[in-house]
Amino acid sequence: MQVDCEFYATVRDAVGTKRRTREFEAGTTVREALHALADAHEGLGPLLFDGDGDVRPTIAVSVNGDPVGEAFDRVLSGGDTLIVAPGVAGG
Repeated sequence: MQVDCEFYATVRDAVGTKRRTREFEAGTTVREALHALADAHEGLGPLLFDGDGDVRPTIAVSVNGDPVGEAFDRVLSGGDTLIVAPGVAGG
């Protein structure tokens, strides 16, 4: 299945582009997709994952504009848009 992936700020810099369409197997979860993207782009893994392989809390992930929160086991569907960005902080 094809999933559109959008990347912002330092995540975009690591991937080298703002948008990419990727082919994933049916039943792929958000977590699996993030790991596949990290495997395909050197330098992306340390931005997305901590030393235990968990998604860093400073990374914002959404599917079709809906924040994933901590539901990284959400299954993606063909035609979904996966958005990955560093979290924004400040006041």
